[in-house]
Amino acid sequence: MAQKKSRPDKVSTAITLLWVMIAVGVISSIFNFSNSLEIANASGLGLWWLIFTLYFSLLFLAFLIWKIGQGKNWARITYLVLFILGVPMTIYGYLTSAINTFTIILGLAGMIVHVVVLVFLFQKQSSDWFKSMKK
Repeated sequence: MAQKKSRPDKVSTAITLLWVMIAVGVISSIFNFSNSLEIANASGLGLWWLIFTLYFSLLFLAFLIWKIGQGKNWARITYLVLFILGVPMTIYGYLTSAINTFTIILGLAGMIVHVVVLVFLFQKQSSDWFKSMKK
C-alpha cells in the first residue's frame, strides 16, 4: 500500500485563507445584516429565510473546507463549480443593488482571494496530492 504524501503548503495556505474568508464573511454579515434583511423582506422571504441561508451557506462552506483539508477531490471540484456559478450572480448583485462602495470593494477583494485559493488548489503539486489521497 502506497504511503500518502503530506499536504502541500499551497493546499494548507488555501485552507487557511478559506477559514479567514469565513470569518470575514461572518463579520460582514453582522455589519450588513440590516441591509440583507431589507432585501429579504422586499423579496417576501423575511428574517427566517435570511438566517437559514446565511447559516446553511456558512456550514456548507465549512464542510467543504474540512473535506478539502482531508484531500477529498470532489470537495475541491465542488468549490470550483460553486465559485464559477457564484461569480456572475455576485457581480449582478453588485450592479443592481444599493450596496455601498466599501462593501463592493471588500466583495471584489474576497473574489480575488477565492481565485488565489483556486490557483493554489489546482496547481500540479496540489493536484498530485489530491490524486495520492484517493489511493
